[in-house]
Amino acid sequence: MSGPAWDALVVGAGPAGSAAAAVLASRGARVLLVEKDRFPREKVCGEFLAAEALPSLDRLGARDGLEALGPERIREGSLHLASGAAVPFRLPEPAIGVSRRALDALLAERAVAAGAQARFETRVRTIEGDLKSGFLVRVAGGDDDGKEMRARLVIGAWGRWDALDRDLDRRFLRRARFFGWNRGFEGGAPLLAGRVRLYLYPGGYCGLSRVEGGQVNLAGVVSETMHRRLGGGWDAVLLHARQSNPALDRDLATLSPGAREFLGTVPVIFTAKPPVENGMLMAGDAAGVLDPFSGQGQAAALASGVLAGDTAAEFLHGRLPATSLLAEYERAWRSRFSRGFAWSAALRSLMLDPRLGRIAAKIAGEPLVRLGIRKLGLSL
Repeated sequence: MSGPAWDALVVGAGPAGSAAAAVLASRGARVLLVEKDRFPREKVCGEFLAAEALPSLDRLGARDGLEALGPERIREGSLHLASGAAVPFRLPEPAIGVSRRALDALLAERAVAAGAQARFETRVRTIEGDLKSGFLVRVAGGDDDGKEMRARLVIGAWGRWDALDRDLDRRFLRRARFFGWNRGFEGGAPLLAGRVRLYLYPGGYCGLSRVEGGQVNLAGVVSETMHRRLGGGWDAVLLHARQSNPALDRDLATLSPGAREFLGTVPVIFTAKPPVENGMLMAGDAAGVLDPFSGQGQAAALASGVLAGDTAAEFLHGRLPATSLLAEYERAWRSRFSRGFAWSAALRSLMLDPRLGRIAAKIAGEPLVRLGIRKLGLSL
């Protein structure tokens, strides 16, 4: 393989990919950011940015741009059980309600401003090579349709699931699957000003919160089994959730449907994944999907993107040999994120497994919910 045209090629321009590209470009690397969608675009997400994301936003120079969007400040919330019981909580620091349409576009702009080049509506088809000889990346779509790109290293930040995961035969694909969904609403100022409200229902959960402009986002998760049982439509999922949780039904009755229609995801698998794969550094959801109820997904994606960018830059500047790069990144990633994934998995079992949930409710009930909230870093 001839010499690389790029120092780094980043696959995916979500929060993790754009963060990695921005960090690398700011440190002098020649970076290509490849994204299959056209921005701005809607994205299934809780659209809840925890305060832990602020250091990453400062590092990327994106805080002022975010503030200019006029995001919602979220200071407290409540978890509503299907039984009707509610557990209130406060956030240690205010979180930010901002749509992925606005946030992702802002972060991609920051990457380009830092010096990265971006290709939108361009899908990566295959990735070959290694750190020793370099990588050959074939793309489709856009102005580079059918072209081959060469890079010294590749950062995989393509999100929850991509055909590349199947090509790599990644083991997480064999685990239990869920679907994410969201729907836009309007109104709810007295109910949702500065608040997030979470609701459990058999086979899933959902949450209401506001983003910039006072728009209301309802985002949820449903197991593949329940989704199939309900017939596969999002209207049926929402009806099931409303019939199963009186608080959700009451709250939605005060809102009006917004311009954003239902969006659904391809199957989502909530688990930590290998942070290195076939010689690549994985970041964001490509390295592991945190349950939305944790409220930490976007903050973790940004932090992992910054970590991938910094670790890759050390390699490109000759301060970290190729033989140590992957092990160092894996060690740093697991040290930073593994505990959050462990608690997320434990709480998911109680929230989404009806049998375990009933047993836990009988044994511990509301105190168990309160323990989980504390472990997620929230104050009761």
